Amino acid sequence: MPMIVGHVRGHSHILPDLDEHSKSHWFGRLDSRAKIVGIFSFVVVCALLTKVELITASLVLAVAIAAASGAPVRSLAKAYAAAFPFMLLASVSVFLFAGIERGLEMLGRTSACVIALLALASGTGTFGLFAGLRRLRVPATISTLLMLTYRYILVVSEEFFRMRTARKARGFGGGRSLLDKYALNTISFTAGTVLVRATARADRVYEALRCRGFSGDITVWRTSSLGRSDLVFMAVLLLSSGLLAAIQTGWVQW
Repeated sequence: MPMIVGHVRGHSHILPDLDEHSKSHWFGRLDSRAKIVGIFSFVVVCALLTKVELITASLVLAVAIAAASGAPVRSLAKAYAAAFPFMLLASVSVFLFAGIERGLEMLGRTSACVIALLALASGTGTFGLFAGLRRLRVPATISTLLMLTYRYILVVSEEFFRMRTARKARGFGGGRSLLDKYALNTISFTAGTVLVRATARADRVYEALRCRGFSGDITVWRTSSLGRSDLVFMAVLLLSSGLLAAIQTGWVQW
């Protein structure tokens, strides 16, 4: 996977290496299975919380996980900003039908879930993440589809940056407004060309995979065992999630 990103970066330095900050940090060296089980358990519990105090605690814990992941704050902030409009839309919908308090609770829950998942994705190598899913007995079709989707996102991104460079080389500097017919035509032609070229590239990538023995499934060659640090990390998240769930259901008094 780093070779894929490196190939893309060779044509455009705008795409960052998504795995570079997870190679040397202790969070990145944890077994991906421990991170997946712990963080997904936390996300499931967060989605069920309704008490303001518990939502606040889950949000604090999610920020702590993000800080522990070692991922750059700027990278996490950009990813969160990209997801924020969708969270805001859901929160506004709840606000309109249930009031401002419920809307803020929805925003807090979704924020905690998104931050925790971003920490998992940013603090784990891409291949390690998919390999962890396979070792957790996630169906091969799903894990392979996720891996290929990631690969083709990079293909489409590369073609887009190439087309944008070509537009700039021909003097296109953007339209005067959203109603500029020339700008809209150029952008629509660019989008169509990107899809056509990306489709052709995807076909070549698939043929290359078949030449290398790809038969519809990605085989995980690496094997690993859960160490003490992996078990401790997973246990901390599972206990924290269990405590939040117990307080939410009333089994434990706050």
